[in-house]
This record gives sequence, structure tokens and C-alpha cells, in this order.
Amino acid sequence: MMFQIRGIPIALALILSFVVAGCTVTPTSSAYTGTVEPGFDHSVRESIEAAKAPQGPLNIVGPAAVPGKRIAVVAVTLAETGALRTARALHAAAKDAGWTSITYDGQGSPTVANQKLEQAVTTRPDAIVLISLDPTDVGSGLQSAKSAHIPVTCAACWDLKTRDTKGEYYADVQPPIAVFENLGYLTAQYAYLQTKGHAHFLTMNDPALSNLGARARGFQRFMGECADADGDCRVLKHKDFQVANATTTLSSEGASLARANPDFNAFWVSFDFAGLQVLTGLRQANLTDGKNKAFMVASNGDGANLEVIKAGGYIKATIAISFEQEAYAAIDNLNRLFAGQSLVKHTVPIRLFDATNAEEAHNGNWSGDVDYRAAYLKAWHG
Repeated sequence: MMFQIRGIPIALALILSFVVAGCTVTPTSSAYTGTVEPGFDHSVRESIEAAKAPQGPLNIVGPAAVPGKRIAVVAVTLAETGALRTARALHAAAKDAGWTSITYDGQGSPTVANQKLEQAVTTRPDAIVLISLDPTDVGSGLQSAKSAHIPVTCAACWDLKTRDTKGEYYADVQPPIAVFENLGYLTAQYAYLQTKGHAHFLTMNDPALSNLGARARGFQRFMGECADADGDCRVLKHKDFQVANATTTLSSEGASLARANPDFNAFWVSFDFAGLQVLTGLRQANLTDGKNKAFMVASNGDGANLEVIKAGGYIKATIAISFEQEAYAAIDNLNRLFAGQSLVKHTVPIRLFDATNAEEAHNGNWSGDVDYRAAYLKAWHG
């Protein structure tokens, strides 16, 4: 059985390249001349204003829900806020479709995640949904699913067209990888404006996960544009980390990075949960007193980060992604697969929140400014 993805990036007038390999932010320097190319600041400001605006309506047209299906969900870790929200949304979407679901926790370990996937295959579900796991993490489990003819989809993953050119494993990936590139791109743009065009970054990321590597690629794309415009954008130092260590060593690693590089003014962390751990380390080391006017940007739209933003704290912005629409889009395309129809292009929205509009983020439960559930219920049940 052969499956293919069909997807498009969201409309923010950003055209980002699809790249397969994991991406590590590398330190950069620039020969800043003091004269940024005319129009560059204006174009960045327009991009950010578009990213802060409410999203448009959602219209779903599709087949009625095929009844009685069972799905298994295998998450990278349920300790991370975004993965947990996605898992809960997948359960809700499956229930709305009239299906049943069971969720397995990979606990941040590829070994455990692969074991959970193997376990899920033995229960013979109608489909399996992965959350933020790459093929290299769960290779034998994917092979078992393929041998059992169980379609697999994935949320917050990779560029399917490149990773699986024959379509042998995967039914769908939501959202397209370019959406995650947008997260990195916009956070870099925002920091550029906040520093009045003099963004000197510290950066931290786990390049082992495709959706995080994509955020780094988006960040680097803006840094390239800034350099081309003779802007003053630099990465003073980068440090990789592992998602599995987010609640253990990440806070101290972030503090050490800041102490060793005191000239930074913007701290870029690839996702909100990790950013919150870094912020804890900075606070414990008394590095958030504002003496150097530094701040942090990250993405996902987590509630705890939004609380810091609303209070005028160290975190200045987050790019929220609708994990709920991501989950419902995945279930919708599985339903189309079960109904013998072609997959469709779904838009998974993102939106930038800072102190000026953080109240509209629904305390970390932003779901795209629309009644997404009503749209999918209408499509599935009339």
C-alpha cells in the first residue's frame, strides 16, 4: 500500500526552502557598516504585523466519518507541553470521528518510543499517529507497521516527500515542515525589531528532531537575509541540547551559556517548554535583572510562557501553533484514506503573540481564532 502527503505552508508571504537534514545554528559574524539596506526594516515590520493578525476562516469539505476505527498514538514525550496538547487533541478528534484511541508515551527516548510503536503494532490498530518522532527514532517499529499494512501519519515531523520518496510508510504528515521553518524565521525577525536592528543572539536547539531543525533553518534564513541587507545580526554562541534532558540539565546549560557570553541581547530557544527551563536557570543565576536589556523568544504558544509575556517579563514573544487543528487535520486525512479518497491540503495556522495581543492567546490554548471543531464535525457528520 502506497501513501503520499499533500501539504502547503501557511500564508504569511514567507517562502521557505524544504531541507531534509537536521540543522544546527552556527555562530555568525558580520561586517556591519551602520547602514542597513533601505526598506529592510520596513519589510520585517510588515511581516511581523501580518504574523500578529487574527487568522482567517476554516472551511472543511470531506467524506462522512468512517465508523468504528481504532488508532494508536505514540508521542515523543508527554512531559513536553506541545506533544501533550497534540496527544489530547488527537484523542478528542478521534472521539469526534466516532473512533477509539490509545496513547503511548515515548518518554523522550528513541528506544522507548520504538518499543511503544512495536507494542502498538501488535494491537492491530487501523492507523498509527506519531508525534514529533523521526524515522531514525523508530525504524524497526515503522517496518513492523509497514509489514502489518498499518498506515502511519505523524504530527510535527519531517518533510515526507524527501524522507519517504516511495510513500512506503506514511499516510500523511501535519503540518508541512515549512510551518515550523516559519516559527524560527518569525522569532528571529521579532528579535531584530526589538533590538532596533542589532540582534546579537545566543541560541539553543535540539537538532535531532526534524520540526526543531526546521525552526533553526527558518532562523538561519532570516540571519542570511539580515546579512545580505548589511544588518547587524549575529549568533554569538550556539549550544545543542536533548529534549530528553529538558527538565534536568537544560536550565544550568542555558545559564552557563549566558554567563560565558555576556554581550548577547536576544536568547533564541527553539520551543517554549525548553525556553521556560532556560529561563529558570537564568533566574537562579541572577541573569534576568535587565542590566543588559536581554530577552528571550521561542515558539509553540505555551501558557506558562504567555504569562511571562503578559507580565512584561524576560520572554517577549512566542509564535503559537494550533496543535488542535494539526490533530484534527491528521484525523481528517486518515478518514479520507479509510473512505478511499485522496488526501487534501490542510492549513495549520500559527500566530505571533507578544504583550500587545497576548490576551488573545487563550492562556496557552490558542487554536487558530476559529471554531475548528465545529468545522470538522460538520464535515464528518453533516
